[in-house]
Amino acid sequence: MWNHLPVSIGVQLVCWALGRWLAVPTRGALWLGCFAGSAVCIMREITQREYQWIEQFGAGRRANMPGYAGLEVWAWNAHSLSETAVAIAGSVLVALVVSHYAADREI
Repeated sequence: MWNHLPVSIGVQLVCWALGRWLAVPTRGALWLGCFAGSAVCIMREITQREYQWIEQFGAGRRANMPGYAGLEVWAWNAHSLSETAVAIAGSVLVALVVSHYAADREI
């Protein structure tokens, strides 16, 4: 359940560092990184669901899959849902904590 968390936070920190290097305000860079890290994890789960759909219903052919198959979040398994939720929550927590810290200090 914890596999996506370091990926999400890692992407977030890279975006934050890149944003700071480009003189973007701390909060903006941090929350943009939060979005990017969360998006990476969500897209991975969408792709994984697409492959599961192809194996189960598509006779092994991507052409048989409808375009929305990966977006059927209700068809994701519990592991995918929990892993994605933990990654998003972790990124949001980092953004909230650092934003609060940055409000008091100029970083």
